[in-house]
Amino acid sequence: MMDNKIAKKREGTVEFFIYEQDLTKIPSKSMNVFYNEKMILNRDITSLAIGAYKKLWDISSFSLIDSMAASGIGSIRLLKEHEELEKIYINDINPLAVDLIKRNLRLNKIDRLKVKVSRKDANSLFSDFNKHYQHDSESNSQKADVISIDPFGTPNCFTDMAFKAIKKENGLLCITATDTAVLFGVKPKVCIRKYMSTPLHTDYCKEIGARILVYFISRLANINTLGVIPLLSFYSNHFLRIFLLSLKSKKKINDNFLNYGYILHCNNCGYRSEFSDNIVQIPHYCPLCKGSKTLVYSGPLWIGKLHDEKFLKEILSINSVTTHLNKKTIDKKIGYALDEIHMPPYYYNIHNLCEELKLKSVPKVNDIINAIRKKTLKASRTHFDYLSIKTDMAISDLKNLLIKLTKST
Repeated sequence: MMDNKIAKKREGTVEFFIYEQDLTKIPSKSMNVFYNEKMILNRDITSLAIGAYKKLWDISSFSLIDSMAASGIGSIRLLKEHEELEKIYINDINPLAVDLIKRNLRLNKIDRLKVKVSRKDANSLFSDFNKHYQHDSESNSQKADVISIDPFGTPNCFTDMAFKAIKKENGLLCITATDTAVLFGVKPKVCIRKYMSTPLHTDYCKEIGARILVYFISRLANINTLGVIPLLSFYSNHFLRIFLLSLKSKKKINDNFLNYGYILHCNNCGYRSEFSDNIVQIPHYCPLCKGSKTLVYSGPLWIGKLHDEKFLKEILSINSVTTHLNKKTIDKKIGYALDEIHMPPYYYNIHNLCEELKLKSVPKVNDIINAIRKKTLKASRTHFDYLSIKTDMAISDLKNLLIKLTKST
């Protein structure tokens, strides 16, 4: 029999209850109500992203669906941190979670007129929104301005219905995936089944996983006669969180097809590049390995920009006046994401390259970047991996540079 004892915790300005049993459990489906303290960063980024969305798209009031709210801590934080949040639908299919949500709303003295709590499957909730809209098709007011999908595992079975509930133009979708072993190529057959894309388990698999997820979401948008613009694709603590803007312009949707493609990788020398043409024209021979048939591919996936520059700069601006504990971490990660916007869709792990070259030491990342830029080539850090760099320098030249830098130290 379940122990009904609850404990009180604090996150920022919000106090909330959680079951005492769950405090000592590893985050999993075995918890009475799911809670992961490491996901505070996810909630921080989400709040900042909504702040940037409000500012850049001049949002004076908005509605939000938190489709898998668990204890409700994320929803309550958004209510406290965004006065413009006019209506929020806090949902979870777990009856224990719904009970905890109601307790936490009372604990934080939340205006219940702004809140509707429900116990439904997320797809059922999205379907209800779609039905209400169809009854009043001349109005867009019944569509949600913001939708958050934050499952334990894959978001793949919820995304299609979310597009039926989101505002068609300038709606904000916030989607998390925690099945990173699938997206990062550890379980390639599962990735093909769940995301209809072939992954690669390489040193830059985190970015490949993000690009597979964005492509998958974009394709589901297309099925619903919509398109998306990635505003921020964020990796941390074994989860991916993608923020996308909905759009209905057929021209912009068609333009997005140029962002669909493949990443080629040589298992022999580490050569990599993107490919945007027809899959039947994908080359199989590595240009650096003298005709060896060593190229493999990942895709289809998103080969365009993963972030929007104005959006990231606005997040940094808002973050500069916040007081939460993750302020420095967010500055670092978003700053690196800003640097990588105009870079190739892959990166190089410097430690792995140095190990491959059997170098006795590893040059500093900033020294490598400065040396590449002196050759009038592009180079940056990446938020996906602090031990890696992005560059348009050929891998053979990069290896030679590492050898040269190591000898000079």
